[in-house]
Amino acid sequence: MPTRHAAARTQPNRRLIARSVLLVLAATLATGAMAQQRVLRVITDRTDQGTLRPILEAFEARSGAKVEGVFMDQGLVNRLESRPTEADVVISKDAELLDIAAQRGLLDVIGSKKINDAVPAEFRDAGGRYFVDAYRARIIFYSKARVKPADLSSYEDLATPKWKGRICIRSGSHDYNLALFGMFFASSGEAKAKEVISGIAANLARAPKGNDREQARAIFEGRCDVALMNSYYHPMMAANDEQKAWADSVGVYFPNQAGKGTFIMRSAAGVTKNAANRDLAIGLLEYMASKEGQQLMVDRTRQWSVLPDIKAHPLMVKLGAEQGLVDGRFKIDFIPLAQIAGKREEVIRLVSEIRFDAER
Repeated sequence: MPTRHAAARTQPNRRLIARSVLLVLAATLATGAMAQQRVLRVITDRTDQGTLRPILEAFEARSGAKVEGVFMDQGLVNRLESRPTEADVVISKDAELLDIAAQRGLLDVIGSKKINDAVPAEFRDAGGRYFVDAYRARIIFYSKARVKPADLSSYEDLATPKWKGRICIRSGSHDYNLALFGMFFASSGEAKAKEVISGIAANLARAPKGNDREQARAIFEGRCDVALMNSYYHPMMAANDEQKAWADSVGVYFPNQAGKGTFIMRSAAGVTKNAANRDLAIGLLEYMASKEGQQLMVDRTRQWSVLPDIKAHPLMVKLGAEQGLVDGRFKIDFIPLAQIAGKREEVIRLVSEIRFDAER
């Protein structure tokens, strides 16, 4: 039999063994919990993860799920067609692409009362397959040194001879400009749209290239005097040490405020037809449409919310005030997305025929 001293020595050993067993059990349970964590797969053409990632991380914290994203620039609809089971949710910087995806049967009906109650009808697909989560204006950026605001008026004016050799723009084949030109067609008719697009092409200072920020840089460097860009790029550049000088050198102008209004670019979200985690997918979309999600969208992307009671970002209010706009509100030439999508092929043909992207 063990002595009293030997028995005493065995007690710490037993406690150590018990503690080790508990640690192993805890680790096993934690590993099991991690293995059971659900994954929501998102595909998006918003390449700036800094603007979208906080929204996805906020949903992760609320849901306990892991969100995995595929980020790309162009070819979103083709990717959905070629890899139909890759993602549960699709988020696009260009809502027109989701309308095209819906027409091709790539999206499922969302069927969320929360979204239908929160988002105004004009920002929801009539078939219930996607909704617009925010919008920005495609406006004129101009050189403060070489252009006066009084010289500016409308998109159509950019096609007149006074702007010969003075305009910069990104590729006419980029989704942003295809959507913009499609709105020209839908708003003004085929003949006028072709005249304006061809006139802008004739007035370019250089072959279209780079992203929107590169156009502001070209204005700063004196390569051109005006450019068509998305509104949110001004505050984004102003917050970037390397690009602040570009932002400081340009003013912004909301075209056609005395006419039909400025064209807007809409971002949107939907559920894929083959979503493996449909409940999580709808949960993310409902969060994006909520007041919290919309405020986060405004704060991070400098876009305008689709909820009428969410105010414009203070920096966008400030930009609009330069033109006399109140509270960041501006007159919109609102074109239904289906009308834009219906003109896309026609716009692509025109851009090719007039060699919009050719060297000057």
